[in-house]
Amino acid sequence: MAGVTLLGGRPQEVNMARKVVTRQGTTRVRQVDLAEVKCAFCQGEGKDPFGVPSKLSSCGVCGGSGVVEVEAPYHECAFCSATGIHPNSRLTCTACEGTGVIPVKEPTETCPICGGEGMDPRGDLQLYCTTCGGAGVVTKEEAKAQ
Repeated sequence: MAGVTLLGGRPQEVNMARKVVTRQGTTRVRQVDLAEVKCAFCQGEGKDPFGVPSKLSSCGVCGGSGVVEVEAPYHECAFCSATGIHPNSRLTCTACEGTGVIPVKEPTETCPICGGEGMDPRGDLQLYCTTCGGAGVVTKEEAKAQ
């Protein structure tokens, strides 16, 4: 997705240079690639798209910068269609946390449970698919296990 501009306010990578950071967990240390992408929730404007609590309020996802750092590689959030907004609401997407993208492990295949839609087909509560985390894709190993 590097260097590709997407239409419709979808996330786009704004910084071609990637940086590597070290994250410490409780049992291991791992290095991750980070990429800066345009904030999907505010479409890079840095302001709350719904003007809550006021039109001057900063975006709660990017903090007003218009960009967010995400782990690479990533895939567009299928649950919110990469808008960063939870379907049928004015809240941030619960799957991608408003960024519009979800980190994935490659290689990927379409999620066998939701069929790439990112939504849990087992209920009518509009929850994201817990198998793919709302990305609509899973690793090839996870697909074979299903």
